[in-house]
Amino acid sequence: MPKEGPKKPYRPKIEYTYTIQDIAELAGMTRNALSVAKVEGKIDPGDFRSVVSFLIRRIIEKRLIGDLFAPAAEAGRKIKKTKGGLPVSGKRTKKATGFR
Repeated sequence: MPKEGPKKPYRPKIEYTYTIQDIAELAGMTRNALSVAKVEGKIDPGDFRSVVSFLIRRIIEKRLIGDLFAPAAEAGRKIKKTKGGLPVSGKRTKKATGFR
């Protein structure tokens, strides 16, 4: 005979939410570029499968370009390039005032 006891407490389903901004950050693009992709039918933000397949395609495209180890979402600030092609950060250095 099965043992009768108290029932297990009700556990509501866990829901996860994401926004257009979240998808854009993961894809490494702006919200406007994501809106263009939405209009072109490349992604349906309301469909989770569509979002996942879009992000996977985006990551694969970035890897095929040659950036094998770069994350899909680019972090950090952009680096400017000078005429000579050398990277220069936007940070200014202190000027040398003389020898000490």
